[in-house]
Amino acid sequence: MPPKVTVGLPLFRPGGIDVAFATLRAQTFTDFEVILVDHRYEKRHEEVMRLAEESGLNVLHVPEHRRNGKYAVVAAAWNTAIMLARGEIFLTMPDYAYAPPDWIARHVHLHETLGQVYVLSP
Repeated sequence: MPPKVTVGLPLFRPGGIDVAFATLRAQTFTDFEVILVDHRYEKRHEEVMRLAEESGLNVLHVPEHRRNGKYAVVAAAWNTAIMLARGEIFLTMPDYAYAPPDWIARHVHLHETLGQVYVLSP
């Protein structure tokens, strides 16, 4: 059965995965998957999957669906994550980001009470 929520997380910079995993591991709502779209995929796939397993998170770690040479393009990363998402609700989270423990739960609540919701922020 697919998860309720997919969290799309583009990664471009070295590091920061520990911050994202700590935030996601602390979520009160647990029916979610994480799709890490990584510009540095080949350089750290094994390490990322080891950290994901240790965190107990449902993680898919993939390269961008198209490569833009040395340039990291967040739109390509979002598109890759959206194409692979299985969740009914899709949330985006940048690398090195912190979200409070009820971040996913609040989004799910809005969708369940208001219907289809789109939220954009800088």
